[in-house]
Amino acid sequence: MVSRITNTVVKNIIEETVGTDAVKIADYLKDRKNVSDFKISEGTKLHIQMVRNLLYKMNAWNMVTYIRKKDRQKGWYISYFTFNKAAIKDVMEKVRKEKLEKFQERLESEEAGKVFFICSNLCSRLDMDTALQFDFKCPECGKLLNQQDNTKTKEHLKQKIKELQVAG
Repeated sequence: MVSRITNTVVKNIIEETVGTDAVKIADYLKDRKNVSDFKISEGTKLHIQMVRNLLYKMNAWNMVTYIRKKDRQKGWYISYFTFNKAAIKDVMEKVRKEKLEKFQERLESEEAGKVFFICSNLCSRLDMDTALQFDFKCPECGKLLNQQDNTKTKEHLKQKIKELQVAG
């Protein structure tokens, strides 16, 4: 795994896990602590509901921490958020493991002797059972499906698995 986490790496992992707009929030929170969602909305020019939604998603990944305080004048609770850069390494590792699992499962499926059919327009790729249900015609464009040699797909998956194992 990467020993030093650059801003680019942080932005990429946030974008991959939560979305592009979450990067704006992380940038806004970068050198600030305990910022209300209203201030974040104002500072990022994003709608308050979107900001809250993204903050909750970021919190689920432990990318932000928050505290809640009751506003004495209005009587409701206000949340104050802080970006948790220290959690990015853990998020990266979790994402790497999830990708590795998915690639390994996919490789097992590809190597299980299944026969795949692909549309000449590359609209869809179907296994034998699904292709049979559609009379070997593409469900998207209606063209005849051709049997696919999945050797390159298997090689590509093996390469991705190797890269992810080296990264760990």
